[in-house]
Amino acid sequence: MDVSGRISRLVNSEDAEFVLVLRVEDIRWLTGFTGGTAQLLIHRRNHEAWLLVDGRYFDRAIDETTASRATVNIERVVPDVSTDDMIARIVGSSTVAVDSTHLTAHFMNVLQRHCIVVPEPTQLDDLRRVKDEAEISLIASAATIADDALLSVVTDGLVGKTEKQIRNRLDHLMREGGADDVAFDTIVATGALGARPHHEPSDAIVENGHGVVIDFGAMVQGYKSDMTRTIRIGAVSAEYQRMFDLVIEAEAAGIASVKAGVVGASVDAAARAVFLREGVDHEYVHGTGHGIGLYIHEQPILSPRCTAVLGVNEVVTVEPGLYRGGVGGVRIEDLVVVTGDSCRILTHTPKDLTCPRSQRTI
Repeated sequence: MDVSGRISRLVNSEDAEFVLVLRVEDIRWLTGFTGGTAQLLIHRRNHEAWLLVDGRYFDRAIDETTASRATVNIERVVPDVSTDDMIARIVGSSTVAVDSTHLTAHFMNVLQRHCIVVPEPTQLDDLRRVKDEAEISLIASAATIADDALLSVVTDGLVGKTEKQIRNRLDHLMREGGADDVAFDTIVATGALGARPHHEPSDAIVENGHGVVIDFGAMVQGYKSDMTRTIRIGAVSAEYQRMFDLVIEAEAAGIASVKAGVVGASVDAAARAVFLREGVDHEYVHGTGHGIGLYIHEQPILSPRCTAVLGVNEVVTVEPGLYRGGVGGVRIEDLVVVTGDSCRILTHTPKDLTCPRSQRTI
């Protein structure tokens, strides 16, 4: 992926001449380097950059930054010189901005012994919000892999299987289908356990009459997908079917509201209005969605407090749900790209999924 020019998008500041980037996902976005350990130091006025890596990643850093067309100096960290010493050598008497939430208190103290450190919230959360076409293509590929995996799992049948077995099969199929990894820990929650939005798969067995909430995603070249489907097993209760119908309606309302120029809280309000109308809003215990990319949860977070304005080529989720103790949960989630006056859906698995008691295809 061509990342040239991304470093120059960092806004200059008179408070600090340099900025230190520590999150590996941010470093990947700025330079193309995919290693698990690195520090990136950037001179904000002339955009010169130094990528500090140890010997395990040195050759890889050269190859990856060359392929991504990043203009960056690769600095090898050697055992007898600490990274803070290397940073101090480059910075000299200048100041360094760093987001204090991205490093430990110990490293902050060590760094402050060598140079002047200015705590500063990162710009990168906002810079990474709008995706380029290559990023959108990778997210779409991850979404397709997830679609195909879920189709196979549901076609094979869910009845009689444990949540863990379904999780394991789904994760395996995504990797076999081309994913580098899963995007996050897959959620499978059957029956009353579905009332826990982030339930961890257990040995609970899928039975007739259950609703099964499956929340999962694939990762391709660092970019993640996210989708939730709720599968009804055989004949569900009228109460559960009503919950399902309301979530379908709320999700459609949320997606219809996604467009460039809309405030994130408005998307949340559009979905939440369905539950408010029916007096079940107290069973909606989370926000309506979030941005996605190299992180599974990026800005903006689509909640009642979200003041961010959506822009073209932002990729966000829309995922309303209802959770009722003793009954279960329903969540439907799609991944969408803001296209202007509307949005394009990247997740294509049908939402009205059922699975019969017997091992038959859907």
